[in-house]
Amino acid sequence: MKPILVAVKNVLLWSHERGSWQYDILCLLIVVTIFVVPSRYFGDRDRLPIKQEKAGKHLASNPVWVKMEIKKTQLQNFLQQENKIMLMDNPQDALRLYLREQFQREVTVVGHETFTNADGKQVYNVTFK
Repeated sequence: MKPILVAVKNVLLWSHERGSWQYDILCLLIVVTIFVVPSRYFGDRDRLPIKQEKAGKHLASNPVWVKMEIKKTQLQNFLQQENKIMLMDNPQDALRLYLREQFQREVTVVGHETFTNADGKQVYNVTFK
């Protein structure tokens, strides 16, 4: 019984010599733990998914802030199909309606920016939950 307690004490106090097999096993256990345990246990909740296809899956299971780019022409086409082109004057509501249709659930649009991408097309950079 005493050898077991001594071994546990040595592990807890990390009293093995560097380069010994016990030290190597402890380091290996730490590395394996980092790669095997899911990242949600390490507190990675502040990261935002960027890609649109990932945003939909992520939004359905975990309500976090998401950033997404939506082309202005894409939004205009959607509003024309819905006969709500007058919402183009209020982009916040138009984006909320578009995102609600895309994800089939209510979303909260926190903010948006309009910018011109490398192709010269106007794009909305939307942050929503």
